[in-house]
Amino acid sequence: MIEIERLSGSAHRMVVIAQFDQSDAEKLVAFARERLDAGGCGNLLIDVTSVSDFTFSAVAIEMAHVPTLVKFIYSLGRIAVISDDAWVRTGARLESALLPGVAYAVYDDDEADAARAWVLGESEGAHAGAVSEIEIGKPGILAFELAGRLDREESERAIALVRKRLDETGSSRFMLVIRNWHGFDLDRLASREVFSGKLEVARKLERYAIVGAPKWVGKYAEFTGLFVDGEIKAFDLDQQDDAIAWLES
Repeated sequence: MIEIERLSGSAHRMVVIAQFDQSDAEKLVAFARERLDAGGCGNLLIDVTSVSDFTFSAVAIEMAHVPTLVKFIYSLGRIAVISDDAWVRTGARLESALLPGVAYAVYDDDEADAARAWVLGESEGAHAGAVSEIEIGKPGILAFELAGRLDREESERAIALVRKRLDETGSSRFMLVIRNWHGFDLDRLASREVFSGKLEVARKLERYAIVGAPKWVGKYAEFTGLFVDGEIKAFDLDQQDDAIAWLES
């Protein structure tokens, strides 16, 4: 079943619940035509958190109206997709890579508020705010928290902020606490600002503690520590006090 509601004058929300069948596909095509006739939809929030299946007849309807649906997608300003299924998120990210010029962002189900805010134009970046400074009561330690997904824009903003705060505080001890991390967009790897900024940060640090990172991230960080002067060490999320003690030692 598909439900469509207007969020604002320039944004709609589309929710797919349980099975997406032929009648739902027909409703989607009708909505696309209606919005094209009206000059475009603006921004669209697509919530497929509760979808369970797609029927072949629904896919057939969509395939028969590909030109209309593609034209509709290109008429949109921002598209946000929310899903708790990894395959849906992966498919959406692949689709976004094949649609240059379309502002397309993918969110986990616990990021619904961030997705809605972006579609409504209440936040500039799709994943803005994923990285923020936190106060731990230790003047000699600069601490930040990561919660959410890192796209290129947020990565560049975060690196610039960390560099700025390191210069302002003169700190050489840094802690990153990772909570509810949803991965990163591959295009951030192509960012010169991110690459050069990370190198500059690494050169300024004597000790860098990563708390709560996935095991592979922690191992990779400790491996890269072999190539810089400072020390890098990974800790579990419940070891934040140990991380602080290590940074202070």
